[in-house]
Amino acid sequence: MSDAIQTKPKFQAQMPTIPGLTGRPTPETSTGISEPLKGRIVQVAILSATMLVVLAIGWWAYRTTRSLPARSQGSLAELPTLPVDSPPPALPVGASVQSNGPVQVGSLQELSRPWSFKRFHFRKRNSSEMVPALAIRLPGVGTETDGRFWGFSLQAPYGRCELELVTDLSRLPKQFGFKSRYPMVVDPCTGTVYDPLRLGTAPGGAWVRGEVVSGSGLRPPIAIEIRIHGNQVIATQIE
Repeated sequence: MSDAIQTKPKFQAQMPTIPGLTGRPTPETSTGISEPLKGRIVQVAILSATMLVVLAIGWWAYRTTRSLPARSQGSLAELPTLPVDSPPPALPVGASVQSNGPVQVGSLQELSRPWSFKRFHFRKRNSSEMVPALAIRLPGVGTETDGRFWGFSLQAPYGRCELELVTDLSRLPKQFGFKSRYPMVVDPCTGTVYDPLRLGTAPGGAWVRGEVVSGSGLRPPIAIEIRIHGNQVIATQIE
């Protein structure tokens, strides 16, 4: 009979039953920490590391910005101010220039005698380049007052030298090998001689004053139109 009776071990406590939970115990890792708790710890560690990186980058950017000079930070007060339109270079007395417009060369009294001349500067319309030029009163050329004047650029055509009006007739045969009874315009670099009283052809076939009579020049000087307005001699446009 004693073999048929099985006795319960003493002091064996029953596991409590908690609603909502299974009777199976929560698995633990070898370290004794449950898997859900371990996941939360990893998430918190990643979030903390990310915040530290962001703070470190922000601090580095702040320090870098403070160390830059004021101009690198776009300070408008220290940026250089550029002129809208630089003034043209100073011109000789008596040569006035208007922006992209006619130029007052002189008065009729200043250019009243044959072969009297006046130097001036002319501004090209396209490039605004200041061109040295000369206006000459010719002896009885043309029936109108305008036709008695020849205006031209002193820049040699296709060259770098400045043209010159030679009024000392003895220089012409000695220096340029050409005799003349009246002044000539010359190119001292090439030895070209231009005749103010004769017409030559420009590129395109147009007739312009200053035919090449000696030397290697290819065309007459670049013409500048001269007009008379009241008592003033005006240069209006360049070729």
